[in-house]
Amino acid sequence: MLDTARIAAEFGLGPPLSVSQLAGGHPDVTRLTTARGSFVVKPAYAADDADLYDRAAGVLSAAGIRQARPLRTTAGALVSDSGHTVQEFLPGQACLLPTGAQTAATMRHAAAYHAALEAVPVPAGLHAGRTVWDRVASAEYLVAALPGLLRGHGPPGYAADGMIAAALSQVERALPQMRELPRQLVHGDIGPDNVLMDGDEVIAIIDFTPLCEPVLFAVATAVYWYHVHGRRQLDPGGIRACLDAAAPRPWTAAEREIWPAMLAREALRRLATPLAVAAEAGSRPPAWPAARYQAVVTLLESWRQLHAR
Repeated sequence: MLDTARIAAEFGLGPPLSVSQLAGGHPDVTRLTTARGSFVVKPAYAADDADLYDRAAGVLSAAGIRQARPLRTTAGALVSDSGHTVQEFLPGQACLLPTGAQTAATMRHAAAYHAALEAVPVPAGLHAGRTVWDRVASAEYLVAALPGLLRGHGPPGYAADGMIAAALSQVERALPQMRELPRQLVHGDIGPDNVLMDGDEVIAIIDFTPLCEPVLFAVATAVYWYHVHGRRQLDPGGIRACLDAAAPRPWTAAEREIWPAMLAREALRRLATPLAVAAEAGSRPPAWPAARYQAVVTLLESWRQLHAR
């Protein structure tokens, strides 16, 4: 059970007044209210990430982009002795079924967000595949490991349609160009559940997921959740509008050329994630992620339209 009194004392927040789980949030994330205000308490899975978040939050704030401010303990540390981090609680609502105006606002916000993050130095080990979450984000990992992860875990007949192989082939062909793209610190999980809104205005992007990847990768993540997942038919015009709105600078011809492959990479990443996590833990594979598989199929069915200018 979470010892909120101890955590509040570690950060000098005073006695807890109320403790609750964030609506729609991870069960390990808690809202703590004291006389000093409301705060978000999270387990610190990696101390290095806490330091990186602190630097990123400073850069974003200096650029006028609101970010939940990390607090330090009374000893000056970002991670307490009990293994937790604390951030200020930001008001706003995660809109899981965003409107077109909310989607457009999110993409514009993401453009400014990543333009600012370019100034944050990337730690040498950030892209070294430290965790299964890092590895599954790699295009090389997907090409090499996804067929094995899928073997024996799909519904009857799924392998015969060749959709996964076709998508992997598109990603593999684009690998040389992907490797040439400049990399920087990006948020690797921008989706409706990680964007706080006030009406049509973005308050902040939360749940910072640091990756060292091309910005185009981060944009593909956002577009996947806003325009691909859960759709049986894509809106190529809407996707192109999001791609343009989320650009921190004009996209190059090479980036536009490999854009569909980057989007396919993201769809394959989402399909691979639950299988890779189960394999890493040595646990029984989860139920077949049908919606994530359908996202791959839907992308391939719209492939030519996605390439259209």
